[in-house]
Amino acid sequence: MKRHFRTLAGVMLAGLLLVAASACSAPAAAQTPSADTPRTISVSGTGIAYGSPDVATIQIGVQTRNADPGQAVSDNNARVQALIDVLKAQGIAEADLQTSNFSLYAQQDYDPVTGQPRETINYFVDNTLSITVRDIDNLGEVLSAAVDAGANNIYQVSFSAADVTALEGQARDKAMADARARAEALAQAAGVTLDQVLSISESTSGAQQPIYYGRDMAEQAVGGAVPIQTGQIMVNLYVNVTYTIR
Repeated sequence: MKRHFRTLAGVMLAGLLLVAASACSAPAAAQTPSADTPRTISVSGTGIAYGSPDVATIQIGVQTRNADPGQAVSDNNARVQALIDVLKAQGIAEADLQTSNFSLYAQQDYDPVTGQPRETINYFVDNTLSITVRDIDNLGEVLSAAVDAGANNIYQVSFSAADVTALEGQARDKAMADARARAEALAQAAGVTLDQVLSISESTSGAQQPIYYGRDMAEQAVGGAVPIQTGQIMVNLYVNVTYTIR
């Protein structure tokens, strides 16, 4: 009976040792690299293209103030409607006029000499329109006409292009050339040769050069067209390229 028990224990021990040996050797086999895995170099390239803008976007608004909140709103409504009528007369389409902000808030009145609060409270109303000007040569006239119509807040004049396809194409060619040059430099330093393109991805960002007009500048513009400098717009395109090497 004892001999039979010893034999069974020996068989079980041998089995456990075999399983343990298999478990230990499995990870080593899984970590063996495949001969089919290609060797690669991955680089990023940047391309920039410049062009002339043909669209302008402006934020134009009217601010009114009154001790009576209802009167402040009424005054603002009248001036904003006059502004809208003038902008349409300047050739701005209905679809290119959009309300971007309307606010009403109260502000305590203070004595300018003593700085002490007065019993009166002023109510301020702001109504701002986001306007797209597609005839960019008429932008100066649009700004002046808006001020004449009662606008006293003009800011964030920005320029763009209705179609940036051609600029993106130029930037893409430059980005790919930049990526190729970087990859070749890395390959030479590593003592290898570039082979084929394995993958490509791209992303774009359009940079614009805005012009800002504060309220004081807008008021000084009455009596003539506002001088405008459109400058250039910039399209920035990035590519990530992976090459195989040999």
